[in-house]
Amino acid sequence: MAQPPTILSDLNDLAKDYYTEVYQPQENTATALKAQFSRLETFQFTGRAAIFGVKLRNGGGAANAGANATLPAAKFGAYDQGQARVVRTYTRMAVDMFAATVSKQQKGSYRPFVAELLEDRLTEHDKEVNRQMFSAGDGKLALTPTGAAATTQTLGSDYGVTNGGAGARHVTEGDVLAFYDPAASGTLIDRRTITAVDHSAQTVTYTGSLTSVTAGWVAKATPDTDNFVTGEALGLLAAAAQSGTFEAITLGGQWLQTVLSNSGTLRDISDSLIMQAIGTAKARSGEFPNLAVCRPGVVLKYSEVFLPIRRINGQDIQLKGGYKPIGVIQSAGGDIPILEDIDCPNSRVHFVNTKYIKLIDLLGTEWADDDGAQFARIEDKDGIEGYLRKYWGLAWTRLNCHVTLSDVSDITPLDRW
Repeated sequence: MAQPPTILSDLNDLAKDYYTEVYQPQENTATALKAQFSRLETFQFTGRAAIFGVKLRNGGGAANAGANATLPAAKFGAYDQGQARVVRTYTRMAVDMFAATVSKQQKGSYRPFVAELLEDRLTEHDKEVNRQMFSAGDGKLALTPTGAAATTQTLGSDYGVTNGGAGARHVTEGDVLAFYDPAASGTLIDRRTITAVDHSAQTVTYTGSLTSVTAGWVAKATPDTDNFVTGEALGLLAAAAQSGTFEAITLGGQWLQTVLSNSGTLRDISDSLIMQAIGTAKARSGEFPNLAVCRPGVVLKYSEVFLPIRRINGQDIQLKGGYKPIGVIQSAGGDIPILEDIDCPNSRVHFVNTKYIKLIDLLGTEWADDDGAQFARIEDKDGIEGYLRKYWGLAWTRLNCHVTLSDVSDITPLDRW
């Protein structure tokens, strides 16, 4: 079926206008963390990974010396080359030409129709990028607490971590999930398209029975691959790992982020715990964190011990992207703004120094237009499509200046539905 040429050209123009003039100046309030990191300027891209310099620890060698005695050795700190994964995040958009053509003929309805579609895709793309800012890098979206042959599955443990919270939090109708069996060396069971999500029960429904396993996991997927296979960005949970390697460097010594846990048992957040986390970062690295990131429920729990002056002080601080913190933590290193982000796993407060977390931005979020057009006709269908893409990753140039406080009480019903 021949397509009206004006529809396709107009849609391409609207995609450019909406992205540059309408979307970018607006901030998605649900994706706060991704706006806080500046770009990594000096690195080498090998075609698969980004390589850059990291500092493992400070040098030594300072000492007193008497008259005519040898000076202390020039002992520099330890450095290494870090290697960070670069991921390719995509969001696809298809337009039914019937709806586009009819709205085109109705004065005043075409541009709102297209703008609504563009906003939906751009918002979903931002949400997925922001989610991976917290990722453990392994692609695990959630766990399957119980296994059975069924067309529904209960999900738990967001990101697959203890006390992570609602498992279906980041699942939307239309997503494809890959189901894995960790007992069989991470064997893929199968992939399913999600037809319904019940966030109150934390269940997902899909077409065609699937035999899941107890303590398995799910990953976001496409019809022929998934995030477990391709990997995700090295987010806040990845940096908090306590063993193995991180950025191709063996974890240990000062190349290790501190995690203050309670062995999985929840405890109330307090000023003492907060100050312990801040003091640990200062003692290990010589620097204070400049941002605290947690879920809204943790913020509300902590607000119970807030002094009124803290809440007042937080109002005159503005973070990158125009965001305002919910409050501030006052320490010897100055005010540390608290950023609430609904994508953060439950029961955690991440104290980070954003000076040492950089965004590897090989290709900023854009509509793919390698042939000069954002949209093209779908073969044998009365429709057109295009897709958003972003080639990116996170580079951690120091680890010991960040601290994660885990196993703190949370208000769990505060979730994105």
